[in-house]
Amino acid sequence: MNANKFLALAATLFIAVGAGCHKSEPPPTSQVINGTTVDMPRLQKALEANTNPDVRNQITQVAFGVRYGYYPKALMALDQLSTNPNVSDTEKKVVNEVIEQVKKLAENAPAPAQ
Repeated sequence: MNANKFLALAATLFIAVGAGCHKSEPPPTSQVINGTTVDMPRLQKALEANTNPDVRNQITQVAFGVRYGYYPKALMALDQLSTNPNVSDTEKKVVNEVIEQVKKLAENAPAPAQ
């Protein structure tokens, strides 16, 4: 009986210790779309502390536009972010860098199917 309790305890400890030994996930990397790099994780990280609802909505619009190829919509949202008084100068610098990346992406985008 003691041997069964010991084995059960040992198995429980092994599982508990093993579950805590996983490496943390690496931070997300920039997206490469049609050969153009868009640093959305950097934009999201730069603005993550900004709780203004307009800013949060505009970030969502940028991500949606880049993900689904609606680059004019993404550029409009980025432009709104760059002129938003609730966005700091440091944040605006990152926004302007992403604007340039999305412009390149829009230029390199394949023509829509007809």
